[in-house]
Amino acid sequence: MQILPTSDRVTIVAHATTARSACPSCGVASPRVHSYYVRTLADLPWQGRVAALQIRARRFRCANADCQRQVFAERLPEMAGPWARRSERLAEAQRHIGLALGGAAGTRLATRLAMPVSGPTLLRLVATTKLPASPPPRVIGIDEWAWRRGLNYGTIVCDLERQQTVELLPDRNAETVATWLRQHPSVEVIARDRSSVFGRAIREGAPDATEVADRWHLLHNLGDALWAAIGRHRGAVAAALTVVDTPPGTPAQEAPRVIGTTGPTLDALRRQRSDERQARYTAMRRLHEESVPARLIAPALGMSQRTVERWLTAGGAPEHRRPPVASMLDPFRRFLEQRWAADGLTASGYRGLGSEIDYVKVGDELQMFGRGGDYLV
Repeated sequence: MQILPTSDRVTIVAHATTARSACPSCGVASPRVHSYYVRTLADLPWQGRVAALQIRARRFRCANADCQRQVFAERLPEMAGPWARRSERLAEAQRHIGLALGGAAGTRLATRLAMPVSGPTLLRLVATTKLPASPPPRVIGIDEWAWRRGLNYGTIVCDLERQQTVELLPDRNAETVATWLRQHPSVEVIARDRSSVFGRAIREGAPDATEVADRWHLLHNLGDALWAAIGRHRGAVAAALTVVDTPPGTPAQEAPRVIGTTGPTLDALRRQRSDERQARYTAMRRLHEESVPARLIAPALGMSQRTVERWLTAGGAPEHRRPPVASMLDPFRRFLEQRWAADGLTASGYRGLGSEIDYVKVGDELQMFGRGGDYLV
């Protein structure tokens, strides 16, 4: 063996010491040397310098007369594989760098560590990594994941008992998931979300498996159901909260009223809007019973698809009702009413259908009052 150091590189010249080598085809060991050649292998660095092995390798004649291979090169199984350009220990170190950092970042770190390698080579080393064998999955979780959010989606399958990813499917089609489930009959329990695609895939691919909802979707479903139930009785809930927050012995406060306005009252507007919502829900329910999908009901009624689905799930149109609130005008209301009556002021006003604001004209001055009579201008 010979060591040839330079300023940035170390070359180690060596040769094999065994007298025989086995034929890779028939396995018969042969001592008959045919010729020599030089084989260069990149190796782990030495004191911060790039290292290389320069091996004087041999070619042997096969001793088996019936073997189809007449000449073969000697193998170095403990050092490098056939046709390899780097030693096994260097390839293992670069493989770990690729697994940790990927191609571009791994290249920069490997160059800094005197193990130069290209990004594509690092990725090839990662692709050839042999994964440890794992037992067949029994309890799995299925969900979608985004190749590109909003455009392309795939399916991820996880082993919930070992907390490991089992498979990444290229799409989220029911046929693809069902095919994978047929190939893994060991699956007994499947956790999934409310997607109908996964439900159909499980019925087709693993009909005997038990379907369960994971913890997040279970709580999410419960929250949706509770919100829908409360939304139908929002006025009663707000009134109950008002009673709870009122100290014992406090006299009931009269709802503030707006002075000197004309047009429909607030209660009439609320009844009108409630009737409109109920009419929409009636038409929506009729179309739904005729098997019209929500995506077609929404444009027909001038609503969003999400709103249509929420109303159908709740079983009715939501009620938007707020309890009467105290106004900053209340301490001065009696004085203003007295002035209003004593001075003989005339008032005219307008309340828009989409507004909770009263415009009151006192003399030549236009004043604006908000919900409950709050003075704004």
